[in-house]
Amino acid sequence: MPNISEIATKHRPELNKYEDLYKHFHANPELSNQEKETAARCVSELRAISSDFDIKTGIGGHGIAALLHNGSGPTVLLRADFDALPIEERTGLPYASKKRMADADGVDKPVMHACGHDMHISCMLGAAEALVSARETWSGTLVLVFQPAEERGTGAQAMVDDGLYDPERHAVPVPDVVLGAHVMPHRAGVIGTRRGLLMSAADSMRVTLHGRGGHASMPHRLVDPVVMAASTVMRLQTIVSREVDP
Repeated sequence: MPNISEIATKHRPELNKYEDLYKHFHANPELSNQEKETAARCVSELRAISSDFDIKTGIGGHGIAALLHNGSGPTVLLRADFDALPIEERTGLPYASKKRMADADGVDKPVMHACGHDMHISCMLGAAEALVSARETWSGTLVLVFQPAEERGTGAQAMVDDGLYDPERHAVPVPDVVLGAHVMPHRAGVIGTRRGLLMSAADSMRVTLHGRGGHASMPHRLVDPVVMAASTVMRLQTIVSREVDP
């Protein structure tokens, strides 16, 4: 049996086309819960890689799960997110995003892949091609999950709530192993990992500060919400820098 380096070298896909695919996704970002064209392109790429993929679409929005059954063995799930952010791109790249979309509140916003999700899906499609090519060297079930709405923190739960693992709905087998990745500023060709916690989690909250407006000539008669908000931000930041064990 060849070692994993030999397998990877033998079955490495042509990467130039994935560079082009990355540039396509980067130039055509879509906001959370609006990833229709991105999802459609992922599906078309999967079908081009292999007709053996059992592709399930529209899970929890525009989520996708693609199954490849390859004999007995563990079920391994690879995950990539594919939504973008309401940010204006000013990189000057020839494939920079010029896209604008209405956000969830109907406000027109510039859109950019500023968090690497274009790279995530390009890499996972490349991995899919490599794993299909190398299928004689492994056995089990491969599950590829393309997750929407990661930036809003809702996409993964929406896919599960929509019956991702429900045998009566999408019938994706519960994985034995789940693997995800994120692009980081490492040297090219380096993969970073460790035991235990690696990536951070985040919670979102909405805070309403109640002040009382008034004229600047009578500060004693108002409760300035701007100063209150500024003070709150500084005090919350101090929790991290002065109270949490580094």
